[in-house]
Amino acid sequence: MKVLFQSRLDLFDKYGGDTVQMLETKKALEALGVSVDINCELSLDLSQYDLVHVFNLDWVCEPYLQIKNAKRQGKKVVLSPIHHSLAEFLKYEQLNRWGLSVLGNAVLTNQPARDTIKNLIKGILYPKKLYPAFYQLFFGIRNEQRRDVAMSDYVLVQTDLEAKDLKLDYKTGDFKWKKVVNGINPEKFGDTLNVKKEKVILSVGRIEPRKNQINLAMAFIRAVNSGELSGYKMIFIGKGNLHHPTYLKEFYRTIHDQELFEYLGFVEQEKLCNLYQTASIFASPSWFETTGLVFLEATVCGVSSLVASGDRAGEYLGDNAVYCDPASVNSIYKALIEAQRPTVAKSFPEFVKKTYTWENCAKQTLEVYQRVLGSSTE
Repeated sequence: MKVLFQSRLDLFDKYGGDTVQMLETKKALEALGVSVDINCELSLDLSQYDLVHVFNLDWVCEPYLQIKNAKRQGKKVVLSPIHHSLAEFLKYEQLNRWGLSVLGNAVLTNQPARDTIKNLIKGILYPKKLYPAFYQLFFGIRNEQRRDVAMSDYVLVQTDLEAKDLKLDYKTGDFKWKKVVNGINPEKFGDTLNVKKEKVILSVGRIEPRKNQINLAMAFIRAVNSGELSGYKMIFIGKGNLHHPTYLKEFYRTIHDQELFEYLGFVEQEKLCNLYQTASIFASPSWFETTGLVFLEATVCGVSSLVASGDRAGEYLGDNAVYCDPASVNSIYKALIEAQRPTVAKSFPEFVKKTYTWENCAKQTLEVYQRVLGSSTE
């Protein structure tokens, strides 16, 4: 079986979670004997491929033309939308805008229009994206996204909620879908060691408004000042997103107290594992995620308590986390206090290692490929 992976044209110039997902899925599928190429060109000759697997649906302009090209050449299409709830994203845009984004939201009150203009700006900065961005401008971003789902022979979602969101957000009819777990590499983090836990709250993720580090820091300051988290320190890990300079400046100002905070920037995997192992609490009250894989990494490394947000994280973590409202500093504050008790069940790390792996992701994906190619009417 020979499969083509496609996504946004700047997939490797602007490295993101979708890049990781594609590369890890490719590696795991190849271990099962599937030949996988990655090429994101829009009008590629597909004669050598059995099917096309397109990744990404939100905030991009390329998938519609890629899927259209595949269908024109008679190829089966599998779509991994990596879709976020539009309602959650709208709430985020209304309550958590920084810098020029505040002006942009005031001028363009229509969310699809904002998304389209952002893609046009990306096209100006990255000329290869300009044609699909202009095409999207005239055809309509929501029309494209609706057609992407409708034209796909199978849709692979990471959570059951993602399938419901696709139907709600794009007013799509019934489409064939399957939940395929997102994965981690447990072997990269080693075995959990009997390391003495420290009074450390760890947060891992790119420093940007969506990850919500400022509200987390403010909640922690409140908890320390109230005497609830006396003696704790909060450590932030992750590169600063340079597209959000106003947010970065406020983040640095908020965490200026070196007795309470430490910011380590990007950290290599081995050191990150050690930090996971010594931390008592892992917290990431993000505004929206598809799943939140950092929680699974923290869990397999032995973090005993988790603070999360959103129903999608809840679908993966269940009762092993305390949940909060990302818009409310008070809600995050209460969650941090509650997380002083262990929230992660003793059996959960082993469950994660057996369930949420790239190997399982590849096996479930291959089952769909075989189903799609096995019958034109399946």
